[in-house]
Amino acid sequence: MTEANAIAAQLQGKTPPPARRGGSPARTTPSKYQLKVLEYMREFFAENDQLPPYSAIAEQFGIGLTGAEWHVKALIRFGRLERNVVGKLRFARPVGGVA
Repeated sequence: MTEANAIAAQLQGKTPPPARRGGSPARTTPSKYQLKVLEYMREFFAENDQLPPYSAIAEQFGIGLTGAEWHVKALIRFGRLERNVVGKLRFARPVGGVA
């Protein structure tokens, strides 16, 4: 992508943007905070037989709805949650069948 941006900038007669330096590498595992969100979701499920809405997660952790949604999406990326055929959240099932 960086190379494509540099070529486009050259064609437009502009200087290319500086290459990205430093920064942290992409995470491959959930953070401790995201694992706490997952644990809360498991506890909520055990008590209510359904996963909590974003509003319940936001209230529990004192964050906004966008933050709650962000953490849930991160848990999906890390394979801890998944969406079923109709788009509802569920806990991820092990690959290959029974755990």
